[in-house]
Parts: sequence; C-alpha cells; structure tokens
Amino acid sequence: MISVTLYNPHPNQKKIHDSINLEPYKYYVINIGRQFGKSLLATNQMLYWIFKSKCDCAWVSPVFNQANKVYEQVVRAFANSDGIIVKRDSQKLKMTFCNGSTLQFFSAERYDNIRGFTFDYLVCDEFAFIDEKAWTEVLRATILVKGKKVLLISTPKGKNHFYRLHQLSGTNEQYKSFTMTSYDNPMINPKEIDDARFTLPEMIFKQEYLAEFVDGSAMLFNNRTMKISEPKGKCYAGIDLGRADDYSVLSIFNDIGEQVYIERWRHSEWSTIVKAISENIRRFDITTTLVEVNSIGDVIFELLEKELRGYCVVEPFTTTSQSKKEIVEQLIVANQNKEVTFHQSEWLDQELEMFSYEYNPKSRQVRYTAPTGFHDDGVMATCISFECYLKHKGARYTLR
Repeated sequence: MISVTLYNPHPNQKKIHDSINLEPYKYYVINIGRQFGKSLLATNQMLYWIFKSKCDCAWVSPVFNQANKVYEQVVRAFANSDGIIVKRDSQKLKMTFCNGSTLQFFSAERYDNIRGFTFDYLVCDEFAFIDEKAWTEVLRATILVKGKKVLLISTPKGKNHFYRLHQLSGTNEQYKSFTMTSYDNPMINPKEIDDARFTLPEMIFKQEYLAEFVDGSAMLFNNRTMKISEPKGKCYAGIDLGRADDYSVLSIFNDIGEQVYIERWRHSEWSTIVKAISENIRRFDITTTLVEVNSIGDVIFELLEKELRGYCVVEPFTTTSQSKKEIVEQLIVANQNKEVTFHQSEWLDQELEMFSYEYNPKSRQVRYTAPTGFHDDGVMATCISFECYLKHKGARYTLR
C-alpha cells in the first residue's frame, strides 16, 4: 500500500475542499483572485480524486503551454517517489498512476481534440479564458455519463460564461459557487496586495485581486461613441507602422477630440504606403504627425518626414511597454469621460471591441494587446494620434 501526502491547505482553501469532497454538488464554480493559491488548490483536489479510487481525470487549460506546465509540475512532484506514476506520455500529456487512475492534460485551443472522451472528474483551469463553445459543445459532454465532480476555476473576465455559471448557485441544485479574493489567503501580507491596488488601474485590481465580475472589463473601450465627425480647426495625426502581416494605419483627430479619419494599408511596398499616407495627411489642416518608431519605423519615419517637409511637423513616437501603457490608458479614460469619439468604421469598432489586456501577477504588469488572431493596429494608431492631440492641447489623463 502506498501513502501519498498532499499539501496543507490554508483555511479558505480547506473550506472549498470540504465542500467539494463532502457536499453533493457536481459543478463547482470557483471565482478566485490572484495569489490565493488557486492552481495549488485545483492540482491537489485532482490528485485527491486520483488516489481516492481508480478514475479517469482530465485537466483543461486555455492554451497548451499552461496545460504542459501543470503536467510537468505533477511529474516533478512524484519524481522521487518510485511506483506512483507507472506510465506517462509527454506527447499526449497523459499519465497513469499505481492504482490504475489516469490523468490527461488538454488545451482548449483545439477543443475538438477532446471530443469523444469520457471522464469521472474534470478540472477547467482559468475557465473564464476558455472559449464558451469548448464547454457547451465538447467539455460538458465528457462528464455527462460517469462524471462525478467538475471544477471550473478562474479569475473573472468580465461577465461572460464563467459569470453566468457562477450565478447558478442557489438556483440549480447541481451548482455550488465560491468567491475568494487575494486578501482571503492568510499567508500573504495584505500590504503586498495594497501595493498592487495603488499601482494598477482600479478596474484591473477589482477583477484580478478582488475577483469582481466587472461589467465589460474585457472591453476596455466600453460604451464608446462611433460617428462621422468633421475636421474642426487644427488636426493631429498618428501613424502605427505594420510589420509582417500587420497593417500600417493613419488616424487623425480634430481640435475637439473627435477622430475624423482612419485608414489602413498592408501587403504593399513601403514607398506606396508612404505615398498614400502622405496624400491623406495633406487633405487635412494637420499641425503635427506622430510616427511610431523602433526597428523598422526609423527608416519609414525618415521617408515620411521627407515627403511631408514644409507641410507639417513629423515627430517620432518611440513605442515601449511603458509608453504604450500610458497612451492606451489615457484613451481609456477619455472614453470613460465621454471626451473622445471614434470614427465610424466597422473594422476599428471590432478592434476596440476585442482590445484587452494581459496581467502578469508576478511582475504586476499590465500588457495591453489584442487577443491571439486579432489586430490592434487601428487601436494603436488611434492612441498615437490622440497622444499627439493631447500633447499639443496641453492635456493629460491618468487611469486611476
């Protein structure tokens, strides 16, 4: 007989484990803030099921790298315990334990690959970031026949499918929900969390640390106004230069904070793009144009400066992680304050709709970006042109 000792949970982790293991609910929707010990909780709960009795278990993460990371953590945990894991396949991310239980890790990126499996226990990690169709079309079916317990655990991402399932507790006898904030981990000094409060945008802190379902939090440009505006007074331009499969985008604001023009080009010679951008700039009474510069931008900046010499001032805008954060956040605040309007463009509207952020809890850094497979070139050109407008109007916004 083999004895396995799992971790020692803190009181709030134990409260969740006790409910999962002692109460009759099938679906546990666990909404948890960063640094609570979410992954540790989920991993140890899965291992408890595995060693309790012979069973088939699955762990699903939003992307492959996350699934592979947990797989490797489990392998390392038993590296010095001969006979616990009797078989493992690093290609399929599958392992078999000494009592016959199996555990396989999946990515929800290609959720059709999970179709047809049947499991006793299922953990969906960062469930709010998994495509809703992965749950409704594939994952839920894997635990319909012999499924005993399902753990849907995540930090929130707006009021999406994770939020809707979380609300079923109390109205559906199969569902039990929990919400725990980062402050609910007694092993963390609350001053550390307080520091994050003062260094993060309020909306992001509420979602990431307080586990609040912030309405539209994935939509940074919520309740935006899209309309056709006319040039009024002086105008200000911004250019985001595309690389590889990205677009080069020209955005223009008028003198009262209305975006009056936006256009994009790609898959053309640089000389053609520079000419098209210059011709459009000449149509407006533009005082200054900000051009993104970095590795490739320096050369194109020189071409644009030469093309527009004597017409308007062309200035460089160096894109760094900090400068990008600043220009994005000031546009977010201006939109929240209804002090900016966006040009009525279907593709720009889609970019603004999808534009989101990635949060690194270790560095406490926010990175603004488009989701994988989507573009943010129009959003960035808009941010650069709005920076140009603010710079010359003498205004500034800070997201707090």
